[in-house]
Amino acid sequence: MTRVQGPRPRAPADLHARRRVWVVVVGVVLVGAVLSATAATVWAQADRAHARLAFRSTARNVTATLATMVGRDSDFVAALETVLTMEPGLTERRFRAWYTQLQGRRRQVGAIGSAVIADVPAGGLARFLARMAAQKGQQQGVRRRVAPVAGRPGPGGRYCLISDTSVIGSLEPIAVGRLHRNWCDPTTAVGSVEAPVLARAAATGRLSVVQVSLPWIRTTLLEAPFYRRAGALSTAAQRRAGVLGWVIATFDTAALARAALAHNRGLAITLRFVNPGGGAVVVARAGAAAGPMVQRTAIGGDGRWIVTVRGGVAAAELAAVPGGWAVFGGGLVVTALLAALILTLSRSRERALEMVTQKTCQLRHQALHDPLTGLPNRVLAIDRAEQMLARARRAQVPIAVLYIDIDGFKHVNDTFGHAAGDSFLRSVAERIRRLVREGDTAARLAGDEFLVLLDTVTLDVAPELVAERLLELLREPYDLTAEIGRELALSASIGIACGLDTSAEQLLADADIALYAAKEAGRDRFVAFESGMQTAAQDRIALEMDLADALADDELSLVYQPTFDLLGERLRGFEALLRWSHPLRGPIPPDEFIPIAERSGLVRPIGRWVLRTACRQAAQWRAQGHELSVAVNVSGRQLDHDDLVREVRAALSESGLEARSLTIEITETSLMRDPAASARRLQALKQLGVKVAIDDFGTGYSSLAYLRQFPVDTIKVDRAFVSGIATSLESAALVRTLIELGRTLGLETLAEGIEDPDQLAALQRAGCDSGQGFLLGRPMAPEGVAELLNDRRAAIAAWAGAGL
Repeated sequence: MTRVQGPRPRAPADLHARRRVWVVVVGVVLVGAVLSATAATVWAQADRAHARLAFRSTARNVTATLATMVGRDSDFVAALETVLTMEPGLTERRFRAWYTQLQGRRRQVGAIGSAVIADVPAGGLARFLARMAAQKGQQQGVRRRVAPVAGRPGPGGRYCLISDTSVIGSLEPIAVGRLHRNWCDPTTAVGSVEAPVLARAAATGRLSVVQVSLPWIRTTLLEAPFYRRAGALSTAAQRRAGVLGWVIATFDTAALARAALAHNRGLAITLRFVNPGGGAVVVARAGAAAGPMVQRTAIGGDGRWIVTVRGGVAAAELAAVPGGWAVFGGGLVVTALLAALILTLSRSRERALEMVTQKTCQLRHQALHDPLTGLPNRVLAIDRAEQMLARARRAQVPIAVLYIDIDGFKHVNDTFGHAAGDSFLRSVAERIRRLVREGDTAARLAGDEFLVLLDTVTLDVAPELVAERLLELLREPYDLTAEIGRELALSASIGIACGLDTSAEQLLADADIALYAAKEAGRDRFVAFESGMQTAAQDRIALEMDLADALADDELSLVYQPTFDLLGERLRGFEALLRWSHPLRGPIPPDEFIPIAERSGLVRPIGRWVLRTACRQAAQWRAQGHELSVAVNVSGRQLDHDDLVREVRAALSESGLEARSLTIEITETSLMRDPAASARRLQALKQLGVKVAIDDFGTGYSSLAYLRQFPVDTIKVDRAFVSGIATSLESAALVRTLIELGRTLGLETLAEGIEDPDQLAALQRAGCDSGQGFLLGRPMAPEGVAELLNDRRAAIAAWAGAGL
């Protein structure tokens, strides 16, 4: 009989091994759960932080866009105010011509119309109405009846009446219903709103904003007073007494807000204006906020426009929670799969090795490629250049390097934001990638700098032809409709270097030098490297190093160009000019070493030395009995720092020079680098008693719009305008306009570069206050100034002795 045997009992060793496997599996599950929870938390936090950063960046872009449009509208009102100050008796035809010209130059969003409210005393009411009727009658060819005035006179027995000959655009439905209504009568509906606003604007001399809602229109009124010319306006009483009327411009500020928001859904924007002496007025709202984030920013020169952007992270907060759970769930799934792999012991080694290999390839690709464009980065470009050089040496054919830089790309980021800049760079990379051949290499080095390596062994055209084709391709407009709502066109500059017996780094350095030469030659071109360029680059570096030692080695000096009163041709003072006498090269022109000082940062210590030296010299002149002033040029880098005020105070204290004898000259371009900070620092200088002059006035882009924001005493008319004043009607008209503008604003005018008697005579006829130039006196060393002053003193004594 056969015995049936049961299952074989498990050996103790097998049971022990199974227990160890389960211990490992349980440990893997626990560690995986902890790591998954940690990763989910980190993921959710990172998602929220990214959403907040995105909101702040978008809010800044929206605010900057709205600031630009509001600035245009405010500048438009300031320009009309200046026109009416200089020519208060404008006819309707002249007013419309000015309005059309100013509006056409600014391309405003939401502009509706403009009008003028005249300040009419009770005694002049009949004369005002008769003049209005006469002007309208002349225009229409009929006699107009004088309409009566509705309402009582306001405080002081004055009427505030709309000049119906100066009503423009869609403002006419508002104005016509209020013609000959007294806007200063507080007992009427319009007067109760407008009377205090107009009075406050007249007393402060500043812009006021009123929100108007009528059945047929909702608009914002920007109201600015204009005054009699040449009148004192330093106090509120003087401004109230000198007011001639008010400029009213209407704008659809809701359209501004909607245009600023553009396609930024989920955001809400509120625009407020803080009236002088009054509360804040909400002038526009747009959009619907979907989150709790708030960013509030003051815009405009005086910070009275307040922009509030709301929205942000509400949706992202909700998305972060399921995203975190998804990460946690994914981690658990990975942990379960890993446990299953350990239990089954199948293909674990192969899968692990495959994952390591794949990750290694990804990391290698990331280390050698630009993450934005996908092009090779500098490391990979250098490596490929070395390989191409090795092949080129065997074939004895040099390779070519094209170093590409986009002209003006910085303004894209500054104006439209980094999102638009990134999209633009991706488009540039795609165009370069399409042009190069398979055996060539296109790379992105950094920012807006790209590189093309050409294998000339198989190249059938010259590298210059490839560069020309690249320039043509990069000039074509870029479609950035999704980012900025329109196309954008920029040019590029290219430096070309060819080499065989050199290193890749040196070849790139040569191409970079050629690129610098292309930029210096005017941009939008290519330049091939020549050996002399290397010498020039080394010479610039050597000159910068020598300039760093020039101050300590007493190689710098000052010369002084005299400034004269043009009416009496009397000496008024001197402008300090910097000179450098190099021990080996001799005199170095200022236009050669001052840009080097600006780029290297040496201009700040050199500027301190110039300021102290000029103040000591002027103090010596005044101690000798010469009532003369001194002017010192200040660079944009100096104006960028609050240390400038402290340095001026120290120079005055050390020298003993009176602050009123020192003039600080600053160019328009330097002022506009940061207008708010510039105005604050200039105000601090004015509190010391120092005078401020704008150098090269009229050559910038902000003369009229920003002139009143800065505490300026003098405007210097640039020599480019003065040179043609005696021969060009356009130059003469422009110079007269600048002089008249200075006189209207109570500023002194100083003409530069007077070199012949005809120019001097023309400036004297135009009423220019003072001037300088080779005709009146060349720059001279302190010894020459002393001789000039002694001769002048002897001449005065001789005249006095002769009874003259």
